[in-house]
Amino acid sequence: MKTRLLTRQRQQGFSLIEVLVSVVIMSVGILGVAGLQVLSLQQNRSSLLRAEALMLGGDILDRMRANPLQNYAGLGFNAAPALPRDCVARGCNAAQMSGYDIALWRCSINDLNAALNRYPACIALGVTGTLPGGQGAIVNNAASALCAVQPGETCVIVRWIDDPSQRTYTSVTLRTRTTN
Repeated sequence: MKTRLLTRQRQQGFSLIEVLVSVVIMSVGILGVAGLQVLSLQQNRSSLLRAEALMLGGDILDRMRANPLQNYAGLGFNAAPALPRDCVARGCNAAQMSGYDIALWRCSINDLNAALNRYPACIALGVTGTLPGGQGAIVNNAASALCAVQPGETCVIVRWIDDPSQRTYTSVTLRTRTTN
């Protein structure tokens, strides 16, 4: 009879240890799944920003093809968008249209300056930027450090800050053959 009582008491204590071990194992598993979820969200955000940058790069290339008599190149990353003539409300010549296109493109990338104030051109156009810390450049000079191009080529570079904690830029570069 005493043997049966001792066996039951040992079994009760052993089941409590099993429960504690299973709780620890389950906690580690849940933390792993949460980490995967966070990583997945970061990758989805990066993918969304890359797709947006590609769309904006394609947008300015389409605008350049629609207005082939104007040279859109020579734009660096840090230039603020100039206040353009409103080509939607009033007619524009080719030069005014290129200024409008560039301002609209730059404001679509990022409408904030370094002090986080909106550019006057972006306010006038009613456009909000979509890339955090975004900048855009257009190059057709072979000597440029931004993008090496061949004669008759134009390079469009759109960059943004993908990871705000590291403050490093991610970029996409599009090249096209121009007719100018």
